[in-house]
Amino acid sequence: MSADARLLRWAVRLHPPYYREEFGPDLEEAALASMAGRPRAAVLAEAALLASHGLRLRLGLGADRPLGRAAADAAPAVLALAAAGQATSRIFETRVFGTVMTPDQLARTYGTQPAWAGVALTLVALVALLLGRVTPARLLGTAALAAAALSAAPTAPHWPADGADRLATGLLNPLAACLFLWLAPLRLTPAPGRRGALAALGLGAGATGALLAAPVLGGTGVVGVVAALAVGLAGRPTRRAALTGLVALLPLYPAVLDRFVPHRPSPVQALEFGLVAAVAAAALLRVRRRAGRPT
Repeated sequence: MSADARLLRWAVRLHPPYYREEFGPDLEEAALASMAGRPRAAVLAEAALLASHGLRLRLGLGADRPLGRAAADAAPAVLALAAAGQATSRIFETRVFGTVMTPDQLARTYGTQPAWAGVALTLVALVALLLGRVTPARLLGTAALAAAALSAAPTAPHWPADGADRLATGLLNPLAACLFLWLAPLRLTPAPGRRGALAALGLGAGATGALLAAPVLGGTGVVGVVAALAVGLAGRPTRRAALTGLVALLPLYPAVLDRFVPHRPSPVQALEFGLVAAVAAAALLRVRRRAGRPT
């Protein structure tokens, strides 16, 4: 068996057992036939699509499930906030170290060039998603994550001292956005209209401005918004909108982690972090229980 065939078969095996029993052989046969003679990049992309479909089924993220619908609704906002979080992190880095380092030293020490390339790739992924091009958006999001990994590599010697800080600001944000792109049921929902596109772009610009003007919003502000959305989960009319908002804020949750991990948190900070963790856990448990009910 060729390496391509093994890769596609592995991707099919990520589907739930009930799905594999009914559709597995046909799915594997169709994938092998369609990829025969295709370049390796096409096979990798097809395997990624199959794997993400299987994980989506396992996690209950179908378009007919509350969390799946919220993920699809929040997709543009997620990418806009991801770009905002990455950009502001890079700007703060330049502000802090740019006074004592030349641009070349910054590039060698903190990987600024691949970091900004990751920001640009995230923005292009957002444009592709707004145009309804789901597969290019997913591939661009993956490339943005790869750029973030390249940016983090030069900082490896500093990780024993501030590894949690670098991990939170440099890798968790693009990782969250990339996983979201692959796991949200984007192909089963319509592309955002003009109003949705403008709202996402405005949200990203507003988040960037707010984070730059008041860095404390990177932690406490997110906690406040999460708490407000948690209240919305209690009412049936506002539940879906609140859940969508909680999902959309996913790329900014690393900012909360960044606020508390590098130093020992104060009691107030610990309470804030506990609130975010409790609300996120409660929301996921509630949605998972609803997803398990017949629809």
